Amino acid sequence: MKAQNTIALVFLALLLLNPAQGWAEEAADPSRALHVLAGASGALLVSALAYPLVDLGSDRCNAGLVAGLGVSGAFILGLTKELLDLRGWGQPELPDLLLTLGGGLLAGTLVYTLTCLQPAHDEGNLAISGIYGAFGLILSLPVGENLFARPNPSL
Repeated sequence: MKAQNTIALVFLALLLLNPAQGWAEEAADPSRALHVLAGASGALLVSALAYPLVDLGSDRCNAGLVAGLGVSGAFILGLTKELLDLRGWGQPELPDLLLTLGGGLLAGTLVYTLTCLQPAHDEGNLAISGIYGAFGLILSLPVGENLFARPNPSL
């Protein structure tokens, strides 16, 4: 792996894993963070499913396809959540959809970077799909906990 790729990957990982502190005077809204986590989780899970289905080689176009499918999954997840909010599950808000999409874009950027760094035609390169899926499941835990803690509305 080239040194500049390693440095870029480390900075990207730190950006994704380090919470934004000191950027604003007011405390961050936990539901906003959950929307970002849901978007990132959705993008990672869809990318994990798409990775083995796309013939990768080392083609950046195919890496973009995997990342794009992940971002699309995050958008569909956010849109579905806002449609459920319209049905009485909560308050539908455009910023929530944009935050979910933003989380998907962050995860999609990470997926694209890591997929481009995978060696071409290596038998072990499908393991990255499992890593995407594992991180997607881990990021979905706080989101799922919050959903199950809510009282169920009468539909």
